[in-house]
Amino acid sequence: MRSLASSNSSFVYDGTNSDIAQQLYIRHKAGDTDAKVSLSSVPTTVTKRLNRLSVSFDDLPGLVQRAVLWDSGFALSPDDDPVQIWTMADYTMADLAVPRAQVSGEGCTFKNCSQPNDVTAYYTLICSGDQMLNVSRCVADTFEDSAATSYLGSMWSVGGDPDMAPQIRLRDHAWEDPISKDSYSVYAVHTVSNADDPAWNVCPADDGYAALTVPCHRRDEYTDVEMAAMTKPTGSAWVTTWLEDEFSESSGGFDLLLLIPIILGAVVLIAGAGIGWFCWRRRVKSKIDEETMSTTCDLVGISPQYRAESTVPRPTLAADTPSLRPTTLTSRLSTLGSSFSSLSEAYESAGSCKTLKILLSSQHLQEKRLQYESITFQTALSKGSSGQVWVCEHNGQQVAVKRLLQTKNQKAENVLEFAEEIELTASLDHPNIVGLVGVAWNTLNNLLMVLEIPYHDTLTEGGGKAKPVQILQDVVSGTRRPTFTEDCPARILRIGSACLAQDPSSRPTAERLIQELQGRDADEQEYSL
Repeated sequence: MRSLASSNSSFVYDGTNSDIAQQLYIRHKAGDTDAKVSLSSVPTTVTKRLNRLSVSFDDLPGLVQRAVLWDSGFALSPDDDPVQIWTMADYTMADLAVPRAQVSGEGCTFKNCSQPNDVTAYYTLICSGDQMLNVSRCVADTFEDSAATSYLGSMWSVGGDPDMAPQIRLRDHAWEDPISKDSYSVYAVHTVSNADDPAWNVCPADDGYAALTVPCHRRDEYTDVEMAAMTKPTGSAWVTTWLEDEFSESSGGFDLLLLIPIILGAVVLIAGAGIGWFCWRRRVKSKIDEETMSTTCDLVGISPQYRAESTVPRPTLAADTPSLRPTTLTSRLSTLGSSFSSLSEAYESAGSCKTLKILLSSQHLQEKRLQYESITFQTALSKGSSGQVWVCEHNGQQVAVKRLLQTKNQKAENVLEFAEEIELTASLDHPNIVGLVGVAWNTLNNLLMVLEIPYHDTLTEGGGKAKPVQILQDVVSGTRRPTFTEDCPARILRIGSACLAQDPSSRPTAERLIQELQGRDADEQEYSL
């Protein structure tokens, strides 16, 4: 094979560049493999490029398919549709990574994370849409992202495993600024899977490697005249040489001897299919299909740009960058903004950051985080207007699990109230109060409160020991309730009975319960016993 110009022994994929094609070439040559890309349709420009080489896109290995798409100027939408990318100024697909110094120069702050190679990785922590787009080097065609307003991730990051095979996933980070009420939509290319991409203000699991994230403008922010100044990638010469040398039909006939390792490999794959299927199913369950919290965590924090008394000016565009005016952006995203208006009061007033702060920072929840995958749902006990109660198993122990209803329109304030309830439960330590085993989530909407099974020593009418499921069903139906001693103070009796009300709407809120327990009941409402 001819020597490829881009093959460079000094090349290191660490997030400081976006030469994804070269990294995929290196991993392909190292023997790495991945599933083929499942496209709704292959872009015409890619098909024409490959036809000239007598190469079929469907016949290429998965890593090579991704390399060809990226090198030709395409990324993948959440629905695996190819999305065209244009580069701005003189940038190419290999240098779209924005240096940290430029992001910092716009006034953005960072989350610092350690990596196994002792090189610090960075994620944007507090950064507005204007600040992010001011340093973007690319424009992406519009695409659908059903979870745009609830995607909980960073718009920019730098870091990476030198041995990783990067993804080319596009996501839409969309939100309404809670202060200025401007609507923003920032596209970003994420180079790790959805499951491996950490949430905002969270480092990769187990101090693992971070990954590159590349912010891009939306195509509909620009007129056709403005787009004429952009560059539509056509593919690099070295990738064409690679494809011609290794995959072109004209480069030589197929060696039948290659069937031997192929057949042997197939046998190994079939032998491991059972284990592989099981692992895949477990992984799919933990995947984040639709986040319900907003990426506005990048904005909700106390940022100098949003303090009323701040003298820090709004960010401006560089002279050689196409103009992006907040007012123009707002008008161009009016359709998106209108969809936020009905949610803004319930959504932004609670704020996913408050929920995260409780779950990650509460002293009562320290060391209470459980792996979501360690919980096995067994029996559904009840379903109310906003939540469900299940009997589950955790590490061989039978537990009760409370969760919110899994709906697409779950309000952030409901999730926040549930997190406050979990924190309150964790703070209550008494032999006669059901103990909190822990809390688990794979998305904030899918938040679980794991409790001990109560009434473990309750007996049936026949004198036998009742099963936990039977006990919980009786409690839910209202036929079994705890009793109070005759000397129980009236105030405690009133509070306890209110908490046991069969109608959920008649029970006190967590805030009201705290006030009652603290004796702040000057304006207390009377609960029905």
